[in-house]
Amino acid sequence: MFNSNKFLQVVSGFLAFGFTILQGIDWLFEKYSIDGKWFNYIIIGLFIAFIASLIFLFIKSRQSESQKPKSNDKKSKFIKVANVTFTGLLLILFVYFFRKSETKNELLNELLPKISRAYDDKNINYVFKKSKELLAEYPENQILKSFFIKSSWKVNVDSDLDKTDVYVKYGNDSIWNYVGKTPVDSLSVPALGDENDFNLKLINGEYEYIGSDEEYGFFNISLVQKLPKGFVLKNSKSDVFVNMPGVFLGNNNKIDAFGVSKTEVSNIEYKEFIDKGGYENPDFWDFPTSINGKKYSFKNTIGLFTDKFGKSGPKNWTYGDFPDGEENFPVSGISWFEAKAYAKFRGLSLPNIFQWIDAAQLSGLILKLPDINGSNYNTSKPRQVNLQLNESGLLPNIAGNVREWVINSHGEDRKAILGGSYGTNEYTFNSFYSLSPFNRSLQNGLRLVKNFEKNFSYNDTIKVKHIERNFRLEKNVSDEVFEVYKSQFDYPNTPLNVEVNKIESPDKKYQIEKFEMSTTYKNDEKLYGYIITSERFKEMSKPIIEFPGAWAIFNNKLNIDEFIIKEKKYLLDEGYSIIIPVYHNTWDRKKTIKDWWPNETEEYKNTIIKIGKDFKRVVDFLETRKNLNIKKLSYMGYSWGSVTSNILLAIENRVKSAAIFVGGLMLQKSRKEIESHLYVRRIKIPILHIVGKLDGIFEFEDSFLPWNELVGTPDEDKNIVILDEIGHGLPKDLMIDKHLQFIKKYN
Repeated sequence: MFNSNKFLQVVSGFLAFGFTILQGIDWLFEKYSIDGKWFNYIIIGLFIAFIASLIFLFIKSRQSESQKPKSNDKKSKFIKVANVTFTGLLLILFVYFFRKSETKNELLNELLPKISRAYDDKNINYVFKKSKELLAEYPENQILKSFFIKSSWKVNVDSDLDKTDVYVKYGNDSIWNYVGKTPVDSLSVPALGDENDFNLKLINGEYEYIGSDEEYGFFNISLVQKLPKGFVLKNSKSDVFVNMPGVFLGNNNKIDAFGVSKTEVSNIEYKEFIDKGGYENPDFWDFPTSINGKKYSFKNTIGLFTDKFGKSGPKNWTYGDFPDGEENFPVSGISWFEAKAYAKFRGLSLPNIFQWIDAAQLSGLILKLPDINGSNYNTSKPRQVNLQLNESGLLPNIAGNVREWVINSHGEDRKAILGGSYGTNEYTFNSFYSLSPFNRSLQNGLRLVKNFEKNFSYNDTIKVKHIERNFRLEKNVSDEVFEVYKSQFDYPNTPLNVEVNKIESPDKKYQIEKFEMSTTYKNDEKLYGYIITSERFKEMSKPIIEFPGAWAIFNNKLNIDEFIIKEKKYLLDEGYSIIIPVYHNTWDRKKTIKDWWPNETEEYKNTIIKIGKDFKRVVDFLETRKNLNIKKLSYMGYSWGSVTSNILLAIENRVKSAAIFVGGLMLQKSRKEIESHLYVRRIKIPILHIVGKLDGIFEFEDSFLPWNELVGTPDEDKNIVILDEIGHGLPKDLMIDKHLQFIKKYN
């Protein structure tokens, strides 16, 4: 049979036909991810057909073999070799496609389900890497393509130096992967959500630049060698969205490349300025100047900038020297003029607001603020300039420690100072703040920048818009109209259907209950919250309902931990229960506004109305609790919790007193039907209000004083504490002392 031409024709035909049909079917199965078992059935079918053909051929050849004359030996030998060769190739073809099918079965039955589970478990880094790896082998697989697209996004990379080598590192990996030479178009990187997605490294000869987290676009790496020691490069950007709560700076800004110091200026660095006669040399100082019509010269102004003993230098220094052991602490107690003079002494600049925001990783459309855990907020003193307690990729202490002067003016008589300080809360990191350029708070410091094109940037001259509003001249509405406005917060009288469960407390001296109920408005979320009570007073206590600060907008998780209990201990141990509701737009509930500043949109109005309804509904629930004395219900709120009380206390008459801290009237306008100044006039209950005169968020003159004049509380029940040398962060001991005195008197 192996000598037969017929056999050769059958085998070669099967080989050609089998290869063609299997290639086509393989492409079809791969493209549409058809189960590989059907491909195996086709291979087995073809193999059976081949064997059947051989058997049929063998029988036919046996019948005709005796009738044929013997063929030429050479020809017979050639045909025999060809038949064996083609038969072997055909068998190899069957084995190859069968094994390939088995590999695809592994892909479909094991790897794809594993990728799918990883995606459901939000292990996006695995999904990205595995789908990328498998697509190299199965480029037409649509399911792999889908997972790769869902787990990635694309960036472009270019440089001011031609043919720069580009490397990428994904997530928290330590391995740099070579990408190619610039320009690189549409580089796929993982979309890891809250985690860092990638870092880029660019190398061109002696130039090397490692980008910050998720930095991409155009890189000015030729400027690396022009950076002063201890500075990092920030690349040029165009069409940049720049915004801070209450301050919109546009969405098509251009930021030229600049260098920024890794650390805040230290005491030892600033001392060189003093030792070299910086306070005696008028060339470094921005005088003469005029502020609000008053002229200031170098000669009649430099005497304002003295230390504790009247010598030139920061406010807390002694005879031109910093406190012992604090050489590496940030210089503080300096005015804007001193910060500007020091920058000029170094041949550098103060950052403008765009540069500072970019250096703090706050430029662009920020979906989530950088991780500032470990930053120096809510403490009693600064820390060393190079101390960084987190790995967020932020410059050390750009969040907290000391506020950093910025070159831009705010209105006619203030200068921007950003980042917050050790004495403020975390949300001040992303809050616009300004002070008089003469202010020398111990929380004021500086960081420097290097401008490359010239020692001046156009963005330095931009004046941050100062919102002006005189509430005293704004008309009130009649009581009838106000009742209509107030009715926006009403809802049908329906059963509460509240579920209450005890949860584990980090301190056994106190019990924590979690309550949960439906909202009074159409919503797929639950209104929930917590009640914290001392075990000593669990049979009967006096409730205090709290409204959070703006950190509840920017954070997505509320932990009732030992810190919260410790913070409220002074009230809990005196027989008060603390009620902490999770209102609409706070913590893990749906966010419909991204900051606390009012605006005239319907969205903002509806958000405030939902918050008000949640507040009233929680009071409904508290009224049903037999172990809470609802007749002693009090309110407390700090910052956003303070300004929100302007509405909440006017729509809920079951609250009998309120302690609010650092508040007032916000200057931004909202829809008239929720304008705070119309509500605050209707508040009649006793109020404790503690404010700092140097508050840069709710300004004393424009925000607090109008509130104090308009609030409807009788003078004898207004407990106002004004602190001269304090800003938005209040001394905790004073807060506790004043709050206890107040609440014991009225509750």
